[in-house]
Amino acid sequence: MKTKCKRLGILGNSLVIVCIAFLLSYNQIYSQCNLGLITIEQCDMENVDFNTDGAPDGIINLYTETGTTTADGIWMIDPKFDTAFDATTGNLSMWDLKNSTVMGTENDYFFELKNASCGDEPFRTARLILGPYSGVALPSSGPPLDVNGQGCDGDIFGFDLFTVFALNSEIPSPHLNGVWSYNGTSPNFVGVVGSRLFVEIPNDPVDLVDQEVFELTYTVSGTLGCSGIEQTTVRIAMVRQVESGISEPTEICEDDILAGVYDVEIDLRDDQYLREEDEEGIWLTDLDPTGEIENEIDSRINLRTIYNDLIDSGNNLRFGCETYDFVYSVEDRSAVCMDQTTTVSFTIYEQLRPFSQPNPTPRVCRNAAGTLNLFDQLDFTTTGTTNFVYDDSFYVNWRLVSGPSNLGLIPQPDRLEDFNPSIDYYLGTINLSFAPAGIYTFEYGVTPDINCPSPNQICDPYAPPGDPTFSQNPCDVLTARVTIEILPFDYTGEDTSDINLCSSLGSVDLRSLLETNGIDPIVDTGVWTNSVGDVIDNNFVFPTITTSQDFSFTYTTTTSEGCIESSKLDFTIDKLPDAGEGSDAAVCSDELTITLFDLLEGEPDTTGIWTGPFGYISTDHLGVFDASDDMLPILGPGIYTYTVPANTGCPDADEATVNITLVTPEEIGTDRSETFCKLDGRVNLFSLLDRDTTRTGTFEDTDNTGALSADGVLEFETLTNGIYNFRYVVTNTLPCDQSSLIVSVQIVDLPIPVVPDPEFCILDAKRLDDVEVDVLNFNWYDTLESEIPIVDNPILLDNQVYYIANVDADNCESERLRVTITILNTGERSSTGELCTLDFQDGVSPNGDNQNDTFDLRIDEVYNLPEAFPDFDLKIFNRYGSLVYEGRRDTQEFRGESNTSVRLGDDLPSGTYFYIFTPNFENNLPIQGSIYLSR
Repeated sequence: MKTKCKRLGILGNSLVIVCIAFLLSYNQIYSQCNLGLITIEQCDMENVDFNTDGAPDGIINLYTETGTTTADGIWMIDPKFDTAFDATTGNLSMWDLKNSTVMGTENDYFFELKNASCGDEPFRTARLILGPYSGVALPSSGPPLDVNGQGCDGDIFGFDLFTVFALNSEIPSPHLNGVWSYNGTSPNFVGVVGSRLFVEIPNDPVDLVDQEVFELTYTVSGTLGCSGIEQTTVRIAMVRQVESGISEPTEICEDDILAGVYDVEIDLRDDQYLREEDEEGIWLTDLDPTGEIENEIDSRINLRTIYNDLIDSGNNLRFGCETYDFVYSVEDRSAVCMDQTTTVSFTIYEQLRPFSQPNPTPRVCRNAAGTLNLFDQLDFTTTGTTNFVYDDSFYVNWRLVSGPSNLGLIPQPDRLEDFNPSIDYYLGTINLSFAPAGIYTFEYGVTPDINCPSPNQICDPYAPPGDPTFSQNPCDVLTARVTIEILPFDYTGEDTSDINLCSSLGSVDLRSLLETNGIDPIVDTGVWTNSVGDVIDNNFVFPTITTSQDFSFTYTTTTSEGCIESSKLDFTIDKLPDAGEGSDAAVCSDELTITLFDLLEGEPDTTGIWTGPFGYISTDHLGVFDASDDMLPILGPGIYTYTVPANTGCPDADEATVNITLVTPEEIGTDRSETFCKLDGRVNLFSLLDRDTTRTGTFEDTDNTGALSADGVLEFETLTNGIYNFRYVVTNTLPCDQSSLIVSVQIVDLPIPVVPDPEFCILDAKRLDDVEVDVLNFNWYDTLESEIPIVDNPILLDNQVYYIANVDADNCESERLRVTITILNTGERSSTGELCTLDFQDGVSPNGDNQNDTFDLRIDEVYNLPEAFPDFDLKIFNRYGSLVYEGRRDTQEFRGESNTSVRLGDDLPSGTYFYIFTPNFENNLPIQGSIYLSR
């Protein structure tokens, strides 16, 4: 809608403006959007000079090309082409667009001109048709080859043909959606993948610069107004990559050298050491560790000489393994290729030296305890000061050759992940305990890899070829056998304990007490001895004992071959149980502390327990009852039985009884306590006793309050806030003492609250909870006699009367205090001289900073007008007297917007506005003033 406005005149203090509006229909406005597509054709972008400085730059301006201006909106492009387009100026760098326009990509370079009026609908659209551009090749090298670039055929990624195109501030790079084609028939051409050229140049021993020129054409196509093609032809000289040959490492065992196999010179250029190498290469003498190569073309060495230097006249016999590398190098034939080297490697491995078991064969008794390490039975070679001991568990193994059992031998595992580094497999540990008698033969194998160990490797000397642990070392595996003999012994039975015999048996056959293995019989040729070595007869006669007694004897045999066997026998001779003699006892039921064991006569054993009435069972021999210990049971009348249990040796128990009679005192219950408000007046203490408590007793005023009557009535009038104790006493029949309990009475006497008559300004809209009180817990009431406290926190009115009482957690109250409320209307002064007045803010700035964003009617600690004047009315006028805002309790606060029918929802302009606030409550007069609206 377009408007023209005319000032018609002034009426009173208000300025009246009449606007004449010229309305355009919605369809008229919409027709100004989506005005159609503009096609821009640029078929020779490489010649576009935007800044007209004589040097091409490939830049065009979309506003200029489409006849639009920045007032029409902002041009936008697909985000993936943002780097080529400046939306602020509308400049488009066509050189940054990587592809020409072809069939199917006509809308790749698509633009939309958008503005606020059209929203998401573009004001105008455009597309760019970009003509093909195949680039400019680098200058030719000139005769005789006339090439634009040079590459190496050894690059596994091929030669990038785009590297031979010129690129600078005046020459753009070619479009990337072109196609390469080869202009030739050379059998050395392999192909082009993308922009990568692949060729294979053969070796020419005569012409050491092996190269060939390949000509290729790059073609870029166009479409529509920029149809046709552009082509650029380039020539590439591809140079052959030199080859230094292929070599496999040679591994040699020391024994072959000692046998004379390598006593002659060998030629490193022989195919068994180096093959497929270019002839023009040299040997790098500075990398020769042996000095065998005399010059760059010398390829002959003597391995026996190298070995002699290695062992250093016998000073380095444990060399393990040593590798010697000889490097063959061929220089590149052009800077675009690289030098090549090949290492011819020889490794000499130390051979294993013999090891064996010396005579005689060890003989071990079958009952020998513990273990034996087979490794300790071997002797290893020593040459001079050099020891050839092989004890690396990763490269050795033991196995049983013959014998009744492997005796728990742990072989080397067949997988590295099962190898336990805490086990010394090389020791060949066997268990001798009760092994079957006989001759055993074990074999120890060592792989030569032990001299040249590698991480994460195990080698089994017994593994077959193809097994992962099979040794690939050129040296031989060595083995040696170890034989041991295990001798028999005379069986004496098993160690035996936990036997109990009764002293009533008198004697026992000791061998009959021994346990056996269930196979071997116990011989009767052995000898019994005690702990000090005295010989004991097999028929053992019991000594006289007063308590249970332990005995320990050893039974020993010796064979003709010296094998000693012994078994230990431990047993206990138990004494017959004795529970003592019983008795009778009388106990007062309020003194139930007694020890039953003390009531037995004689000398009873202390191993028994008590049982009695009500399921009583003691935890020990004492039978303790203690009325002060809540963890112990309570003593009851009846017969209590003390039982000394049987044992393994003596199966008959013994018993004695104690008969308990109880004399019961009067039961009057437990101590009592109650709390009373002082306003309750009095209480009869008898009413506080349990219902089951006899009323035949009397109360004693133990705190000397003077407020207790003879019949048990306690008057509160003279008592203050506190706790008072009274003793209730009942006399019992002898032999029991009197029964008593304590009755505690707590009196709660609360002070009356101190509340000065409150005075508030009506603007504060104070409620009952706002009245200051000097106590923490209190109740408000409407009347002096009311029983229901006020809980809804009403708003305070002038001359209202309330009553307040102090209250505690048990709901005790103090006497009530009358409180009169005074509410000041606007314009009135308080008793302290403070004026009850309303000062509105002088400005509104609705900018969202949370400061004066609205005309506030609620300000903390200042006023709360909607609460104080629920029927208020607020009117705001502009400087011309027009009503622009009218507010009530349920109206949104004024924030610079009109809510009247004329300018409903409009943002009002900055300036001075006038307000009239009408409280509509009692004697409170309207308030007028002005505010300044700032935007």
